[in-house]
Amino acid sequence: MEPLEGPLTANTDYYTACRSADEILHWLNDFIPSHCHRDARECIIEILFKNGFELTSKSMRKEYEAWKALTLKGLEPSSPSVKPE
Repeated sequence: MEPLEGPLTANTDYYTACRSADEILHWLNDFIPSHCHRDARECIIEILFKNGFELTSKSMRKEYEAWKALTLKGLEPSSPSVKPE
């Protein structure tokens, strides 16, 4: 099944890029002149959105890894003696 595409997905991806850009700018606040913040934010958002990149936290990564392990475990054959034909 392919992921849903459309305006809602694009908006969610854009807002995720905005949140990630805001976080990056917060970290770099002392290194970017205040009069450049708007341009820097727009540039970072564009890069993140076009490349499909987003920041995740360590807890989000651990949740994903746990979900992945459960999903992969569910795909294993239920009995080792049963072999697919």
